[in-house]
Amino acid sequence: MARLGRFLMAPLLGALLTTTALAQGAMTDVGTPRAETLIVQTFDGRVANPAAQNPLNSYAIWRGFRELGWGYLWEMNTATGESYPEMADGFPEVLNDENTQFRIKIRPGIYWSDGVEFTVDDIIFSYDTAFKYREQLTNVASATVFVKSYKKIDDYTFEVETVKPSYDLVTRLGVYTWGTPFNWVPKHVFEPLGDEVVSFQNAPAVTLGPYKIKEFDPNGFWQLWELREDWERSSWGNLGQPKPKFIYYKDFGTEETRALAFVQNQYDVDTFMSPDSIQAAKARNPAVESFSPTFPFHDMNDACSYGVYINQQRAPYDMPEVRWALALSLNLQQVGISAMSGQFKAGVLPLPDTPITGPAFYDPLVAGLQELTLGDGYKPFDPAFSTKLVEALTAQGIDPAQLPTGDAVNEGFGQGWWNHDPAEAEKLLASVGIEKGADGFYALPDGSPWVIEFVIPGDWNKVLQRMGFSIADSWRQAGFNVNARQVDNGEYSTVQNTNARNELQINWSNTCVYNANWLGNWNQFREENIKPADSTDPLSGNYARITDPEVLALVSEGASLPLDDPKFLENGRGIAMEIVKDMQIINLMNIPTTIPTNSTYWTNFPKQDNFYAAPYTWWSSFKQTVVNIEPTGQQ
Repeated sequence: MARLGRFLMAPLLGALLTTTALAQGAMTDVGTPRAETLIVQTFDGRVANPAAQNPLNSYAIWRGFRELGWGYLWEMNTATGESYPEMADGFPEVLNDENTQFRIKIRPGIYWSDGVEFTVDDIIFSYDTAFKYREQLTNVASATVFVKSYKKIDDYTFEVETVKPSYDLVTRLGVYTWGTPFNWVPKHVFEPLGDEVVSFQNAPAVTLGPYKIKEFDPNGFWQLWELREDWERSSWGNLGQPKPKFIYYKDFGTEETRALAFVQNQYDVDTFMSPDSIQAAKARNPAVESFSPTFPFHDMNDACSYGVYINQQRAPYDMPEVRWALALSLNLQQVGISAMSGQFKAGVLPLPDTPITGPAFYDPLVAGLQELTLGDGYKPFDPAFSTKLVEALTAQGIDPAQLPTGDAVNEGFGQGWWNHDPAEAEKLLASVGIEKGADGFYALPDGSPWVIEFVIPGDWNKVLQRMGFSIADSWRQAGFNVNARQVDNGEYSTVQNTNARNELQINWSNTCVYNANWLGNWNQFREENIKPADSTDPLSGNYARITDPEVLALVSEGASLPLDDPKFLENGRGIAMEIVKDMQIINLMNIPTTIPTNSTYWTNFPKQDNFYAAPYTWWSSFKQTVVNIEPTGQQ
């Protein structure tokens, strides 16, 4: 009734708010002072079930939970790639030579948002619940396959034993990049539920961070968080006082609608707005800023990279000749200019090329990429890709003063990509019996039509959507009959997770190597994560469908090595080159995180010349932004 009353009283409230605004400044549409409210576009648009707030099940993850609500033993400094303690009191103590037993202490004085202290009892209960109901809960596998046993020592100390040697315990039980898949739940809330814990929605959730849920839209368009009065007692209250009193996640609609709202100062940070829309917004409002004032304008330091994921368990994609033909037929320069206005950084390895991963992976492997040959002796790598891209952008009228020169060309646009060579692709396909028919499209060896289903996001990720269309167009020009099918976020995840639904998909989830610890993502490449080609059972990892025995062996061996063992990094480089050699993922580029900010109400966002944290509002490290931004005084 309260919500219904709000709408019935809308005209009166509008008049009151207008009067109030004259006296004390603008108000948001949820009744909070605009000057005290940080407003963020949601990552996934609208969520189907916003009341799903139980982290032990699939839940409404993009509403601010991992950024504001949950707490982690260890967090990641996303500016340096180094871990630091958050709720833990220091780093774990290793108890045995096998590196499977650890003692962990937590900081005393951390409280849930309802005033109950967080202790080891919550950790033990969370593990107990995960193991007891692991066949029914949908978001506990990461804990139950990793942890063998655990026990309480005292209220602030516990011990854990892992199934296998765990030199990466800090990032397995803490944050590697965006957060962690297994989150603690409050024992005092969940324990009385008994078996009902498996269906418990948990709305509004009791949380650990300095913000608590004030209200959320039952239709899934927005969620409002309010700073706790006791924020110092929260999981990351020790970072300092968060500046906004309220943080408001809201879907402002299609990109066209969002761009207009952004120009009108209705919100402060967008999520993946296309480059041309950002340029148009900047031209209309000087408070709108991109990550860098110079080309390519956007942050390229995401942990993940964009790539085409191929279901290698289905014919004809089980043949490396087919996968290489798709790569060589893809005109990445055309795709990047068409979809991204040339504002991207190419990457041939199945991970991004950043200031952290470049020295660890790309620099040592460039020589090998230049010598890489296919079965017919052909060398596919083009080390001059970035130089050619600068020439193409200059020819299109980009101001040369905005473009990098010298060594900065490769730093800005990448160290090379594959040749665009449809003729070589045609030779490779002919070698396995795939040739063009009378209609100009390739047909399968038995003469039947070959129609490629290429799954791409809908409007909820405009940048990736545009890239998908551009890639499909590039393939069609080369003779592939492609159906680029747009899907919503829910179906996109289903396709990613289900062999029977997947053929080709543009994605990012298995190319997220943030630093030399490649286990943070590639540990998914395990035999137990492989299901039959026609399986309808959901995958629990390895969405790239890597089945290569050499990759699986390198992952398994690497998992038993200390992270500082030179062989560990050597294995990671071997995995990258093995995936490239047979084109098991067509990696495209670093994710160009096109995240404009509006400095009308808040300033000091992470930027290229002020890089204190990754600028992503959907990572747990957004907390660094929340404590570092400053109000402008605009009312």
